[in-house]
Amino acid sequence: MNISLRKISTIEELKKMAQLEQHVWKATPTPLHQTLTVAKNGGIIIGAYVEEKLVGFVYSFPGYQGEEIYLCSHMLGIDESFRNHGIGYMLKMKQAEEAKRFGYRTIRWTYDPLESRNGYLNIAKLGAVCSDYIENCYGEMDDALNRNLPSDRFWVEWKILSSHLTERHHMFSQIRGSEGAEALHWRERKDGMPEAVFPVDIRERLEQQSLLFVPIPLYFQRLKEKDDELALDWRYKTREVFVPLFHQGWAVAHILRREGEPVQYYVLVKRQKLALDERRSDE
Repeated sequence: MNISLRKISTIEELKKMAQLEQHVWKATPTPLHQTLTVAKNGGIIIGAYVEEKLVGFVYSFPGYQGEEIYLCSHMLGIDESFRNHGIGYMLKMKQAEEAKRFGYRTIRWTYDPLESRNGYLNIAKLGAVCSDYIENCYGEMDDALNRNLPSDRFWVEWKILSSHLTERHHMFSQIRGSEGAEALHWRERKDGMPEAVFPVDIRERLEQQSLLFVPIPLYFQRLKEKDDELALDWRYKTREVFVPLFHQGWAVAHILRREGEPVQYYVLVKRQKLALDERRSDE
């Protein structure tokens, strides 16, 4: 598949992006006047094209918190017919390339921590980390992906000039299992759906562990379609685990998948152990 990437800035291009956004989320798209203003005032909007058909996009604009200025990556969408071809990864890498040209050191965005595909891209492939959990971030949302659930989100940071991006592979290369360090257990129901078991009391063992593991369903939307209450249970139980762990200095920095299991595991490490400083110029 011949995929080309280019920045989006014209009204016609942004109209196409709005159509794709509506198709992906089945909801009213971001207003054209908003995306056009972003495109012309320091934002970075990139489209992915197959034979001049827009099949994906990433939409971002400047943000800041305190003295930190970063690129806020607000939305990434891929036409469902073109998923599983690495387009999301390509868009994010192109975004990072453009962000460096603009002088950004960090890209931040939110995503639903129960969406395993997004988690794998953001954490395992890109090398973003997370130590911020926002409860019901956007309030009640009516689109197909978020309906009937609190809109909890991870707020991740991608340090695009950091040593972590190279050192993480060595740091996590020896991980094979999670036994003994699970901050949340799970079991498989008779219908094959994974069910979260109430968080393990690990407070007495925190200092003895260098890594912690938190499972999430591998196919959360499929699970939600089958059992709304089970999906809600996963939301509340994972929230109950992540919030205190983040407050205690832990950060999500890797993902573990094991063949045959209907879950994947977030791997947490003490944030202070991550090499989030910028790499030297000779690296």
